[in-house]
Amino acid sequence: MTTLLQILAATLLSSILSIVLAGLISFKFLDRYMSKMLCISAGLLLTVAFTHLLPEAFEIHENAASVGWTLLVSVLFLFCLEFALSHQHHGHINASEHSISEYIKGGRKRSSGAGNAILIGDAFHNFTDGILIASAFMVNSGLGWVTALAILAHEIPQEVGDFMVLLHSGFERSKALLWNIISGLTSMLGGITGYFLLDRVEWMVPYAFAIAAASFIYIALSDLMPEIAHQEKPERFYIQLLFILIGVVMAVLATGGLHEH
Repeated sequence: MTTLLQILAATLLSSILSIVLAGLISFKFLDRYMSKMLCISAGLLLTVAFTHLLPEAFEIHENAASVGWTLLVSVLFLFCLEFALSHQHHGHINASEHSISEYIKGGRKRSSGAGNAILIGDAFHNFTDGILIASAFMVNSGLGWVTALAILAHEIPQEVGDFMVLLHSGFERSKALLWNIISGLTSMLGGITGYFLLDRVEWMVPYAFAIAAASFIYIALSDLMPEIAHQEKPERFYIQLLFILIGVVMAVLATGGLHEH
């Protein structure tokens, strides 16, 4: 099997299999544990962003300020994107009437803005994973498959978090699965790009990590965390905080040490 075919097979395996497994986990526990799963997803997304994506970006890029500016611009872009999509769906309603906190406190599903934002960030993340897999295969096939399996392992808990955001944003289960798969296929594009142009596109990697991190941080802080902040009963707040920490632990166990390679 040629190197390119192995890269395509490895990127397809690491992305699609992780999405399908995450979907099975999410759909199985959705009805009974939705609020707890949202807390876990917040912990997952924040931990992946702060302990995996951003350290990778800062470690690779010589100019940390450039990564910081990319993060800032990405967050502001996602904010504008969500406003535009919300305005499009609720143009006749005052913005204060469908603010993040009001939608969550009222138990209503949000517009698709948060879901679109997470898909954009995940697409950049998967594209970068594809480049990493390609670079490993350029050394030798054994390292390539090990890298693909490592990425598969850390993608599963992150994809669970993505599914929770998509479902909470009003996506139907079938559409959430379909769009997550489409987003995952960018890893194959990254693998192809890495195979043919690795020496020319390496400069893109830290920026892709920063954009992905921005989307995870933005969604966790704007879409998921407010639900906890508005709990009226202190004991409920602490229970949900516990599940956020469970998400943190899951992310640490799944991604620990990967960025060092």
